[in-house]
Amino acid sequence: MTMEKLKFLFAVHNHQPLGNFPEVYRLAFDQAYWPFLETVSHYPRFRFALHFSGFLWDYLLKEGQEAIVLIKQMVASGQVELLGGGYYEPVLSQIPERDRLAQLGLMTEFLQETFGLRPEGLWLTERVWEPHLASLLQRAGYRYTLLDEEHFHYAGVRNIHGYYVTEDEGLKFMVFPIDKTLRYYIPFRPLTELQSYFDKIKNAGRDTAIIGDDGEKFGLWPGTSQWVYQDGWLKNFLEFLENSPVEMMTFSQYLRQNPPLGRVYLPPASYEEMMEWVLSPEEQKEFIQLKNSLTREARRFLRGGLYRDFSLKYPEAHHLRCRQLQVSSEVSQSEEMEARRDLYQAQCNDAYWHGVFGGLYLPHLRRAVYEKLIAAELKIPFTSGWENFDFDLDGEEEYVLKTPSFFLWVKPGCGGGITEIDDRHHGTNLTDVLTRRQEFYHLYSTSHGEPSNGKSIHELSRSLPPEAEKWLKFDNYRRLSFLERFLPPDIGVEQYEEIYYRDPGPFIEQSFSARVEEETLVLERLAQVELTADRIQLGLRKRIRAGRKALLFVYEIENLENKTLNLTFTSEWNLAFLEPEFRLEARQVQFYQGQLLLEAPEAEAIWVFPLKTVSQSEKDFEVITQGHSFHFVWRLGLAGLEKKLIFLTLRERD
Repeated sequence: MTMEKLKFLFAVHNHQPLGNFPEVYRLAFDQAYWPFLETVSHYPRFRFALHFSGFLWDYLLKEGQEAIVLIKQMVASGQVELLGGGYYEPVLSQIPERDRLAQLGLMTEFLQETFGLRPEGLWLTERVWEPHLASLLQRAGYRYTLLDEEHFHYAGVRNIHGYYVTEDEGLKFMVFPIDKTLRYYIPFRPLTELQSYFDKIKNAGRDTAIIGDDGEKFGLWPGTSQWVYQDGWLKNFLEFLENSPVEMMTFSQYLRQNPPLGRVYLPPASYEEMMEWVLSPEEQKEFIQLKNSLTREARRFLRGGLYRDFSLKYPEAHHLRCRQLQVSSEVSQSEEMEARRDLYQAQCNDAYWHGVFGGLYLPHLRRAVYEKLIAAELKIPFTSGWENFDFDLDGEEEYVLKTPSFFLWVKPGCGGGITEIDDRHHGTNLTDVLTRRQEFYHLYSTSHGEPSNGKSIHELSRSLPPEAEKWLKFDNYRRLSFLERFLPPDIGVEQYEEIYYRDPGPFIEQSFSARVEEETLVLERLAQVELTADRIQLGLRKRIRAGRKALLFVYEIENLENKTLNLTFTSEWNLAFLEPEFRLEARQVQFYQGQLLLEAPEAEAIWVFPLKTVSQSEKDFEVITQGHSFHFVWRLGLAGLEKKLIFLTLRERD
């Protein structure tokens, strides 16, 4: 008895994030998106599903009309099935339901207007699945999506060669498993290995193979342009399919012709690598060791973290998401459509997490998200003054100040620190920096000097370059601003630089009481400070008040001892400016060519230190300047029970 042809379902997902450089868009188009489409168009029997995120559709409409024309032809011929999704590539579970439906609707509307079709399936961003999405996606008009085989293994599913039906609230939704072996084989392995794997599927009595993966692997990932096009892998692959007992089908065709393999309930999950990246370094090590000690069958009971845990691992990612939720709430009460468009673009996922790709570690991606959030807020009305609520969803109240010139967020429970200052004139978050943390790859990176050809990006080994070693410094506190230290009177800048990030002292990250008095936020804390061999009791009161085109900051330091104290006092400000973007003057830092000033009239000095991180990216390790840490310095002498006032101002130049 002759076995039927193997049915092969193929999906390609293409995306570039908000804020990526124009030259990267151009390079991705020239090296990956266009050559892939142009090549496969000559093989009409190669049917596949295609997804572009909204940022790329917008780019193609302006800069890649030839691709739009070609895609229309392939859609009309039945070679291509277009996939929908959230237009600006949000992780759907991380945004409010009203925005999920709006993002999905934007993509559906675009595909209907541009290509004359309504998509049946969608690409789920980063394959981040939660069970409640089944009903939401069904209500949004979709029938199916693709998820990683790991999702199915966790549910005890062994057969990944077909599709399953799931449901939520009684609403059915179809899910296709993506074969991880094929993800790692295509386009990285010789076709003989692919043939052997197809034979293995058929010999097991299965009749379907399924892959869905990033289009950037066809030319943009390290080494793939040479391998896929110049060395001919893609053409050889397409001719291999033409001459093999393989039937290419779109996913919608397959749904119409084949019944589901069964019903399944999938747990919250993403692809396997993502659920490892979200773990702390030590947890990742333990997880990998445990996973390697188990049989394949037993691994279904073992899984890493959840995508939501990135909000725990990286407070900056959580803060960014909370800002997005805040703006969503504000925009939802407005009819300003351009503000909504800004919000939807800011929901692009890339800046909210970090793994093998730069993501959160890339300042230009974070900055772009903040710029869109601020742009949305600039389009809607607001009420000036202070308000307090649980902004970051930790059970404690934060304080927010809104003025025509600046918006400001303060966290009393974290040293009374400032978590964000928005300069509304320039449309930027001045405090958008990243705390330096130890990552798994800092501890366990390896390299054997192997070429990247023929390897998935997840398989490439990397080693820390020698020049990165000196930047492997990790902070023992969160890099906020308006942070204070009390130190010996004779400490110098070199000694200070070596210790400040390791020893935050008794005020930073500690809880302050907070209240608003006459439009001024007042933060207070008492603590013992170790200046010499003795422990000294000090009181610190911090005040923040709005001025005309300015923010006024006042320290009141109280010596609670009945003896004279000599000490060094510093105020730390972590700001998202690179070397050419600021200028130091006497007791003043100038930004934006002197249009914005941070000044302390009585400071003795301003010590400045670069904030550099070492992070993993697609190609290798990168040393990235996140910003600079500005430390205003005062040498103080306080008589017994004396109080001292210190002033700083952030202001626009008149």
